[in-house]
Amino acid sequence: MHYETLPTSSLAPFIRLNNISLNGVEIARIGGEPIDAGVGVKHAPTAYDPSRPFLNIDAELVVCAKTVEGHAKADVHLAEALAAAGEFTLAPRGAIMVFLVMSMSTAAGLGIGRSGAWSEYIKFLPAVSIPTTWTETERKLLRGTSLDVAVTAKLQALEQEFEDFREATKEIKWCQKAWWDESKMTLRDWQTADSWFRSRVLQFPRLGIGMAPVLDFANHCFEANSYYSVDEDSHVVLLPREDRAGTLKHGEEITINYGQEKSAAEMVFSYGFLDPSKDMALWLVLDLQGLPDDPLGFAKQAVFKSAPTLGIYDLGHTVEWASHFIWLMCVNEEDGLSFRVLQETTGERHLQVLWDSKEVEDIAKLVDLLGDSSLWPIYQLRATALVQDRVETQLARLTESEEEIAWITDQESFNIGSQELHVATRLRTLERALLEKALKVLETQKERLLGSEVVQTYLMQVQGSSEMSDDPEAPDDEDDLS
Repeated sequence: MHYETLPTSSLAPFIRLNNISLNGVEIARIGGEPIDAGVGVKHAPTAYDPSRPFLNIDAELVVCAKTVEGHAKADVHLAEALAAAGEFTLAPRGAIMVFLVMSMSTAAGLGIGRSGAWSEYIKFLPAVSIPTTWTETERKLLRGTSLDVAVTAKLQALEQEFEDFREATKEIKWCQKAWWDESKMTLRDWQTADSWFRSRVLQFPRLGIGMAPVLDFANHCFEANSYYSVDEDSHVVLLPREDRAGTLKHGEEITINYGQEKSAAEMVFSYGFLDPSKDMALWLVLDLQGLPDDPLGFAKQAVFKSAPTLGIYDLGHTVEWASHFIWLMCVNEEDGLSFRVLQETTGERHLQVLWDSKEVEDIAKLVDLLGDSSLWPIYQLRATALVQDRVETQLARLTESEEEIAWITDQESFNIGSQELHVATRLRTLERALLEKALKVLETQKERLLGSEVVQTYLMQVQGSSEMSDDPEAPDDEDDLS
C-alpha cells in the first residue's frame, strides 16, 4: 500500500490534537553507528515539571485488544474484517494486526475504515530493520545461529497468515475491491504490520500488550533511566526511575527496558539490535528432531503438541538446559514408556502416554517420574549425551557457515546493510561463546555421571548381556537389559 509518510519533526500537531502531554521531553533524532537508533525521546529540562510524568497518553489511544474491540463498534469495516478473520483475532496480536492493516488502508486512501489517530500516526512510523524485513542475502548472515530456523519459520507463518486472511475476507465486497482486485494489500504490508507490532508493542498493567503512540519511540537500554506504567486515571505515563530523578542532563536520551531477560537472539528477532552493554547471549533455543532409529519416534512427535526445542541458558557460573522433548527422547519401551490410542465417545482418537503402565497426563511431568526411578542417573546420562550432540551439531553449523559468510560480506554487489552485518556478526559471536561454554559444562556432567555407581553397574550388566548374546551356546534370555 502506498500512503504519505511524514517526518517525526511534524509530530507536534498530532500530539496536540490527541491531547498527549509532553513534559521536559522531545521527540528527536538519535542516530548512531554502527547501530542507527533512529528517532527517540530526549530530555529537555528547560520545560520540565518534576511533579508530572514525561509523557501522559490517554489509554484510548493505545492499540490493544480492548481498544480494538471499541473501535470495531464504530467502524463497520474493521468489525467485518475482525469477524471474518475468526480465531486469529481472538488473540491480542491478531486483533492488533488487523487494526494496523486497516489503519494503513485508511491512510492509503482506499476508502475503507474510519479516519482516526492511528490512520494518521501510521504515517510517522519508520521502516523496521529486523530479520523478517532483511533481504534474502542479509538473512544468510544468520546461518548457523539459533535464528536461522526461527526466521524461516516466521516468514512461512506470516505468509500463511496473510493467505488465510485473504481467503477469509475475499468474499466481502469492500475487501475484494479495496485489497484484492488489484493486489493493493500485499504480503509485504502484512510483514510491515508484524514488524511494527513486534518492535513497538509493550506490556501494560491492566491493558495487556499494546502499542502506545509517541511512547513507542522510546528506545531500549538494560540500564534504563525511565519506565512506563498506567496511572489511576488509566493513562499511560512515562516516568523517571527514582535513582535517576533529578540527575538527567539536557539532551540525554530517555530510555526504557524492553525486557531484562531477553536473549541476544530475541533482541535481534524482535528489535533488530543488540545492547552494546551486554556481552552474553543469555540463552538460546535450538530446534530438535527425533532420533531416526527410534521405534517410538512417530508417537513421541505426535503427543508433543508444539515444535520440540532445546533451551540453553547461561547462568554465569554454569550453563543449564531445558527440554521436555529430550526426556521423551531418552526413554523407550524397555524402560517403561508406552503409548495407546484412546477413542472418545465423540469418535475422536488421541494418543495417551504411559510410564510404567500409568498415564502421564502432562508430558512436562515425565522428568519428575524419571527422577523417582532408581535408574535416574542413566536417564540423566542419556539426556546429557543427546543435548551434547545437539550443541555440537549447532556449533559445527556455525563454524561451517563462516566461509560462506566471509564470501557474502566481500561482495559489494549484495549491498548488505552495515547495521545488519554488525548485528548478525555480534549474534554469531555471542552464540558461539555460549555453545562452547555449554559443551564444557556438558562434558563435565557426562564424566561425573559415567563415574556414578548406578551407571557403572548398569553398563557392566549391559556388557555382560551383550557377551552372552554373542555366545552361540548361551541360553536365549528375553530379559536382558540392552
